[in-house]
Amino acid sequence: MAPMQIVVTAFVLALLCGPVIAQPAAEPNPKTPPASAAPLEIPKPAAAAKFLGAALTSPNYTVRPIARSDGLMRIFEVETPYGQFQFDGAEFAKLRLREIDATVALEKMSTSEAFAQSFGNQVLAPLKFSMDFIANPADAMNRSASGIQNFFDRGSAAMAGQKFERDNALDSLLGVSDAQRQLAVELKVDPYTDFAPLQDRLHQVAAAMAGGSLTVRGGLAAVTGGVGLAISATSGLQGAMDTLRDKTAAQVLAEVRTTLSSLGVPDDTTDRLIGNRYYTPTFLLLIARSLQQLQAQNTAAFVDRAADVNSYGLAYFNVCRAELLAARSAELGGLVAFAVVGGHAVNIARDGKAVILFPLDDLAWTDVTRRTFLKANAELRQRNSTGGVMLATTGLVTPLAAAEIQKLGWKIVNIKPIR
Repeated sequence: MAPMQIVVTAFVLALLCGPVIAQPAAEPNPKTPPASAAPLEIPKPAAAAKFLGAALTSPNYTVRPIARSDGLMRIFEVETPYGQFQFDGAEFAKLRLREIDATVALEKMSTSEAFAQSFGNQVLAPLKFSMDFIANPADAMNRSASGIQNFFDRGSAAMAGQKFERDNALDSLLGVSDAQRQLAVELKVDPYTDFAPLQDRLHQVAAAMAGGSLTVRGGLAAVTGGVGLAISATSGLQGAMDTLRDKTAAQVLAEVRTTLSSLGVPDDTTDRLIGNRYYTPTFLLLIARSLQQLQAQNTAAFVDRAADVNSYGLAYFNVCRAELLAARSAELGGLVAFAVVGGHAVNIARDGKAVILFPLDDLAWTDVTRRTFLKANAELRQRNSTGGVMLATTGLVTPLAAAEIQKLGWKIVNIKPIR
């Protein structure tokens, strides 16, 4: 075994199993104030344009100009033809805004002259949705934290009452038609999205097209200005388009199982991930392919934690994180393994350092942030981690947060997002 491999393996075992010999606690420095005395800050609102870029503006929705922060993620409030929504995190907001554009494109397609000629002047009725599909406006306006902040705060705590069975949802996913998958792929959106307005319009348009002569491309080309084809996809989704267009959900899930099995993930852990209804087949495919590219030891640690999410937004957060781990591994020193620290699956680089990578919007030193970092730091010290610790994030870190994190001996690295 090569010397470097011995160092990495020993460090991974130490993180997984703890030190063989307990280390005495260091004597506190009387000149250094206790961690609990560190000041906290209130996250400041910021312009939504700073985080959304070109996605901020569309004739199909209105994003409130100021985005609140919970210290980890930005919270975006959006008015749409389908109701008022709150989207947690910039990447998730971009996903949803793209889906809103796609829904409007389908509605324009269904009222086009080419569509009417193909279907004997048939025009689909306007979509109407009950509040079951729409975020409660009052609740959205009063929420002060994102689901992702709650995820960090809970750490390794069990999510009591979580139901992972898809019930009849999987049956409906398997029944998605070829035309519906093709429509979604041309629009560069998830064929299995849980965004009700888009899912319903995809189904209705695909059903109508199945009985007519209009092709998917022909229908989208009929939209004035080609609005449907102008919607941009995420990088990972773009690479999976052929698979999503040509294979059923059952085939996609079979690939996911095979891929995770090849990475040493136990079948029961894979079952929990696939059984979690918040992961669409598309999400699962992107995660599996990213982890396959990463080829890290103990991949099961990532999958095990990912299987516990309790929202669609958190599921997408894990998709973004898996893609970032694969794309940025080399520049972070080569991520060779996963280990559980502070209730989260973090990474070990080739030189033995712990790398904690999260796609955050921005990081402020709030109570949740403080407790999260202190818990992780205590575990690393207890396990006698000597390779150093790196925090890698796509977001900005406030001066106070940076100072407090660096006091722990951590290095902070800002990495570019892949979207």
